[in-house]
Amino acid sequence: MKDRKHLLVLDPTAFAGGSKVATATLLNTLDPDKIVVTVLSADPQSWRKTAYKCLHLYQPKCLSRREQGLPYFLRHSFIALFIILARLRCGKIDIALGASGPGVDLALFLVKPWLGFRLVQMVHGPVARSRTIARCLRVADQVNYLESSKGSLLAALSIDRGARQEHLGQQFSLLPNALDPSCWPTPCQRETPVVFWAASLLQWKGLDILLAALQYMAPTQRPPSHICYIQPVDCALPVSRAPISISGVHWHENPHQLDALRSSANIFVSTSTREPFGLSILEAMAAGHCVLIPADGAHWDRTLSDNINCIKYRAANAQDLSAKLLALSHDMAQVVRLGRAAAKMALDYRADKRFAALKNSLEMLPATATQATTSESSEWPR
Repeated sequence: MKDRKHLLVLDPTAFAGGSKVATATLLNTLDPDKIVVTVLSADPQSWRKTAYKCLHLYQPKCLSRREQGLPYFLRHSFIALFIILARLRCGKIDIALGASGPGVDLALFLVKPWLGFRLVQMVHGPVARSRTIARCLRVADQVNYLESSKGSLLAALSIDRGARQEHLGQQFSLLPNALDPSCWPTPCQRETPVVFWAASLLQWKGLDILLAALQYMAPTQRPPSHICYIQPVDCALPVSRAPISISGVHWHENPHQLDALRSSANIFVSTSTREPFGLSILEAMAAGHCVLIPADGAHWDRTLSDNINCIKYRAANAQDLSAKLLALSHDMAQVVRLGRAAAKMALDYRADKRFAALKNSLEMLPATATQATTSESSEWPR
């Protein structure tokens, strides 16, 4: 590793998801002559398609779902021990990257004063309003956040100041999302209408809304549908039940052939509740799908235009979604038109362009971190 910085990625989430894909896409833009990457992951399978050294992060079952109080800190202290072991095994850590959010990546903040790395925190969704989160955000050397997370970041930072914070500091910058040009989604078929849904079974992802919409249709009217799902592991959040027997609906759990399944369809449905970004929507756009999204004020609702490059339905309204799906299934010309418009727009989301500034900031980040003060690192009230 001589003459190269060592970057350690912490991934304590035990199942796959869009944030991991986005992180891997960013890492792929880094110059391997400048940075060598090690991943410490609770789910090494999520990184099987990358060339990075991946260490398995073990978490005791009794602590894996703890999200508050003493068990929460015990859980992250245990993860901190694995980070120290990774340091002993792989050498000095120059940059540590938290791939999820400060509440999930807390262990990095616990060991930062002793290991002396630069800490880069990714924020892919809203953060909790707590003093612990506020301290983490202030200690991080660099925070890259989705625009939809800004309000929650300001709320968290306000809690330990006793007054509302209106602006983020200089270490905060917007986190773009992008697709890797080397594995661009395969263009979809344009002959017959086929519905596609891909997400985890976390309840806020809204699978139940799609299933209800499909069941509003008569079986003879229902377009073939592929549902690709990830079963959350060691997660305290509510989840939807799957698979369920519905005529014309085909279920695929964490499929390796995701790209092939997506290319066999052409109508992508998003049912998430105020999706922070929606990488699967961007992937479907790149494949030329006609995308259906809820009109909920989330990122893609603000970015796309109804009947120009997408179709919008009333948020959380299965009947309206059903009506829109039924109309599209009888109008392939519209499916093709909207899909082509979406695919053209997706071309602006190439990783080599979108991640250029973030890539340069990581490669130029000084290897020696500013030591956290005692007041910042000695106590972590939840």
